[in-house]
Amino acid sequence: MKMNESLLVIFVLLTGSVPFLYRMVRQGSFSWFIKNDDLQYNESYKRAEKLRFFQIILGLCYFIVHGSIIWEWVNILIFMGLALIIGFAMEIIGSKSGLLFGGKYEYDIEKFPGPILEGVPLIIPISWAGLTYMGLNFCSLITGVQIGENDSQTILLIIMTSLFVTSLDLVLDPLAVNEKRWGWKHPGSYYKVPILNFAGWFFTVIVILCLYSLFNNEKLVSQDIDSFLKYSPALLFSILPLIASRPCFERGLIVPGIIGLMLSLAFTLLLIIKLIYA
Repeated sequence: MKMNESLLVIFVLLTGSVPFLYRMVRQGSFSWFIKNDDLQYNESYKRAEKLRFFQIILGLCYFIVHGSIIWEWVNILIFMGLALIIGFAMEIIGSKSGLLFGGKYEYDIEKFPGPILEGVPLIIPISWAGLTYMGLNFCSLITGVQIGENDSQTILLIIMTSLFVTSLDLVLDPLAVNEKRWGWKHPGSYYKVPILNFAGWFFTVIVILCLYSLFNNEKLVSQDIDSFLKYSPALLFSILPLIASRPCFERGLIVPGIIGLMLSLAFTLLLIIKLIYA
């Protein structure tokens, strides 16, 4: 099977399993909307979380193979290495000292499958890597700028990506806190999320991308790849807030749910406008 065909298969598995398969494992049957009272922590939940862990690992593998094609192997390995190390380090600093993300917080490790290091589930730095990669791919498509091509343009690309990735947290963190995946010692004003948490998100993505811009080899050019697959992470990035908005509404998180819908609408419109005027 050719590389492009392999990528397409993994992409279809990701887009199909993330919003639908998890729900079927969690509830035993597919349902568009579940009442908050029916969202219980039970054996079905544990099985669904194991599936979620597999989905995130599958996504990471997809981004690594994808990046090896458009960036070459050396660059994607540098990016993922930096994102994983920095994401993990920031989580350690934030959870232990409270200097990042708005104060001290703690993960409920019972709700995270997979390895736990220093109280931080491995799935968290993996998520940092995946979200940052998707956000960068999306912003590169919208702006037509590749990181490392031009210093001034790279700075704007990094800032834009950091803002867009941080905007996702307006949806993701309230949902995670409501599900009691983690919580702050001193809960904040935005659905128990501290406002400074978003500054921590912005700073973390800035650090990842700034370091990557210093260490990547910009002389390596993209190989041939279908345009749809080249920017498939951008498509995933645009629909992620929509996927997250449904459980927000189910749990009564109205504002995060509306923000998720608006973000997906805005991201999708940007993609459409770019494709029309490309």
